[in-house]
Amino acid sequence: MKPNLSKIRIISFTRKTTALGFPYRLGNTVILCADCIKDLGVYFDSKLYFHQHVIYLFLHALKLLGLIRTITFSFSTLDRLMTLYSALIRSKLEYASVVWNSVTNTDSNKLERIQREFAALCHIRFFHDTEYHYINMLDMLNLRSLHTRRRHIDALFLICVFKGDKNCPSVLETVGIRAPSRNIHNFSLFCCSSSHCPSARCVSAANLVCNSLDIFSNSNISLKNLTI
Repeated sequence: MKPNLSKIRIISFTRKTTALGFPYRLGNTVILCADCIKDLGVYFDSKLYFHQHVIYLFLHALKLLGLIRTITFSFSTLDRLMTLYSALIRSKLEYASVVWNSVTNTDSNKLERIQREFAALCHIRFFHDTEYHYINMLDMLNLRSLHTRRRHIDALFLICVFKGDKNCPSVLETVGIRAPSRNIHNFSLFCCSSSHCPSARCVSAANLVCNSLDIFSNSNISLKNLTI
């Protein structure tokens, strides 16, 4: 089986202004370099800012929200609208978020605009007799901000790795468990060997969760159990 050279790309991950280039070849064919590639549904840019991925998610979710707004015009119940939003839009906005959740506040707010638009749609159709506030609408819809949910997903991922529900040896190499020598109230269970790796973000989220939840005595931990 011959490789499809038109689909093969080389990408160098660095945040330097000028990256070193090298003409890689496969046989007699020079492999083209790329600044952004898509792998398993996630866009990886050369500086790992995931800005292109956020743009893709935003535009795709915006189209889906417009479709939902159109096809649900005659819906008389909120539950059906919520089901469509959770299944078609929010699931895509959270897909593989453990990988790309190191986005900037600007990109995070950009994604939050999608849920703000949905909350405004629900307010117009079902709560038009009340004054609109996004935070209040989240409470009325029993939703959390997308930023909070991504933090919970980070925490849940790390917890599942240590409970053996997920297999990720690279996380176990960089993250450990603290054993306190005395009883203290504000205790951080997890510790990371480096503060400049994705695992550190998950550690920070998981430590906040562990303040109100015993993760090892509770066998059924889900996003609904987590509070930060």
